[in-house]
Amino acid sequence: MRRTKEEAARTREAIVEAALACFDRHGIASTTLEQIAAQAKVTKGAVYHHFRGKHEILQAIRRQVSLPLLDRADCTLLDSTERPPLERVGRFLEGMMEAIDHPRTRRALTVMQFKCEYADELSHELADMRRNNDRLVAALEQTYADARRRGDLAAGLEPRVAALDTTIFLAGLFRLALLDGSRDGVRKNARGLIRQHLHSRAAR
Repeated sequence: MRRTKEEAARTREAIVEAALACFDRHGIASTTLEQIAAQAKVTKGAVYHHFRGKHEILQAIRRQVSLPLLDRADCTLLDSTERPPLERVGRFLEGMMEAIDHPRTRRALTVMQFKCEYADELSHELADMRRNNDRLVAALEQTYADARRRGDLAAGLEPRVAALDTTIFLAGLFRLALLDGSRDGVRKNARGLIRQHLHSRAAR
């Protein structure tokens, strides 16, 4: 009997989940397809049926986690007009931090941030990251430009510089929050840090 599309989709998702567990346990470079197959309770051939290698599995994880986060950034920063620009930036930053509280998202981002060597067959992932980062900076710059037109942005602060500064702030906050497993440090104080960041760029 031929496998149904639903069965194939379940197998594919089981492989992705197994790979995520193995990547988290061993690191991406040290994980083998045999380990992934064993974790997913499938054959190595089944893994190859769905993915050409670990790089394609990592791409699948990134599509499920990283890209939706940035898509939400575009929606929040560019399409929402009922809130003041700086408030939109704040809500986006808080939303990014809230995403870390979801165990699977947190695990996937931890793997991508700390347990992946972006070399050889994974080197092209850096180009994707740069494109996503450029898209985020552009969205932030547009929002800060809106704040400038409203008179909400601090005098002398250019929207481009503000966008780059917020991107750097978010990258640092994000990485430290991923490392903060206790929830009593960076994660607990994330909202206060975000409020202070926005206060520093608001017009006096």
